[in-house]
Amino acid sequence: MPPADPPAYLDTALAAAVDAGGVLRRLWNKPRQVQAKGPRDIVTDADFVAQAAALGRVQSAYPQHAFLSEEGRHAIDLSGPTPTWIIDPLDGTTNYARRQPVFAVSVALAWDGAVQVGAIHDPLRRETFYAARGGGAWLQRGVTRPRALRVSGVPDLDSAVVGLDWAREPRLRAKSLAALNRLAPRCRTVRATGSAALGLAYVGAGLTDGYFHHMLQPWDLAAAVLLIAEAGGAVTTPSGSAWRLGLSQIAVSNGRIHAEFVAALRG
Repeated sequence: MPPADPPAYLDTALAAAVDAGGVLRRLWNKPRQVQAKGPRDIVTDADFVAQAAALGRVQSAYPQHAFLSEEGRHAIDLSGPTPTWIIDPLDGTTNYARRQPVFAVSVALAWDGAVQVGAIHDPLRRETFYAARGGGAWLQRGVTRPRALRVSGVPDLDSAVVGLDWAREPRLRAKSLAALNRLAPRCRTVRATGSAALGLAYVGAGLTDGYFHHMLQPWDLAAAVLLIAEAGGAVTTPSGSAWRLGLSQIAVSNGRIHAEFVAALRG
């Protein structure tokens, strides 16, 4: 295991997320260059510029570490001891491309299959959700003092606000729809942000009470999973089994509703 240095690691994650967010904010009103990577999967010119900013920050601080990013290398073993930075320079690319103001940058550091620090930065709102293992979960708004985060106290699924986002693959999209058809009649209401990182972070911040997705990548959720755990939430697969870094299907909640929540997702 690498030497423990959570403050320095977290400072780097925060700086990288803010650097990339500054790029996205600067390019927000400029013309878009959009390319298709696959079915329902696009990338913009801003993704690449923001990624360069985030990678530049972490590589200058930790050149010996590994790097896993959405628009870069993917074949990395996250269960191994090598410290690995997991970066999504623009989570919510479709929103960004269509100028819907809901998107984020996600930066995390993991080793031995566990996320150690994570930051999720919303550039337009200038909000940063962040956590360090054993150090709690926090929200920084602008230049105000950070405040500690806790999951909501909502006691049951009937009162819960639940989030989800849609898988690109048709079979998994149908699976999400089937789960939603079971869940929606039982909860208070449902939200879809178009940014998994923010959808997950909102559970850690107590703004929503649960969230599920059937097709995510490590860069979508690494930082948010740590945030939720440090805020006192529950993290499993949609079937209720143990979740680990590298699994693409996830269900998170405030913990109080979790048994009901995953029961509804399972059907």
